[in-house]
Amino acid sequence: MPTEKQPPADAEALSHKLLVRAGMARQVGAGLWTFMPAGWRVHEKVVQIVREEVDATGAHEMLMPVMNPAELWQRTGRYGIDEVFKLNDRRGAEMVLAMTHEEVVTFHVSQLVRSYRDLPLSLYHFQVKERDEPRPRAGLLRTREFIMKDAYTFDVDREGLDAAYEKYRVAYARVFDRCGLDWYEVESDVGMMGGFGAHEYMAPCPAGENDVVLAPGYAANVEVARADARPVELPAPLGASEQVDTPGASTITDVARALGVGEGACLKAFPVVTERRGLVLVLVRGAR
Repeated sequence: MPTEKQPPADAEALSHKLLVRAGMARQVGAGLWTFMPAGWRVHEKVVQIVREEVDATGAHEMLMPVMNPAELWQRTGRYGIDEVFKLNDRRGAEMVLAMTHEEVVTFHVSQLVRSYRDLPLSLYHFQVKERDEPRPRAGLLRTREFIMKDAYTFDVDREGLDAAYEKYRVAYARVFDRCGLDWYEVESDVGMMGGFGAHEYMAPCPAGENDVVLAPGYAANVEVARADARPVELPAPLGASEQVDTPGASTITDVARALGVGEGACLKAFPVVTERRGLVLVLVRGAR
């Protein structure tokens, strides 16, 4: 298919501009994209990498329908989610266009698994998802229709669940390495799915919308990041206060070095304008 000299007028993300200019994808409507032949070849290569690594965990590939009976979603309490597309067929039956497939895969497993001897069981598929995204943007990064590889494991106990989770962590790491990405596995919020313990995978991108907190041996989405206070070695008790000049000391590190104390013994002062209280002064320990 032909390439384009100019990017779309509404394109902000570099990836969006290059996808269109290279003839990889074309937009049909807001959040709706067509993979052109060159783009689809790339997509299928990525799918094959994912398939090989997930198959290596012992998972079984399947395919579930995009359109689901609303009853399954009503039973789990997810029918009321705003992002779920809802419709009625010609007989008036309520239907859902799935954005994930927990309801359907659990429906099948509840009918087929009769004994703990049938577990553990790991199932996955590549399937189109529909999401009533309020603000589609950045080309393929946030869309209303997209293709997802989603996987589901069924285990006898928490120990089995943890083992299955670890297998997928290894598989995903291998996928991103094979694709040549710079990436981080970070702690994340469980979101609307609930439960406990979640990780997400972040690749640095100027068009991204999440911030990641990084430290040696630790990475987390800023929304769930946490820190433990570290003990601070305080200086000996001070005598009478005195004024000390610190010319050129523009950072806490500079000030602490000039005074011969640890950074934790100093305070950072931040004037902040708030909506309700106006100008306030926030004091933060120097080591934080």
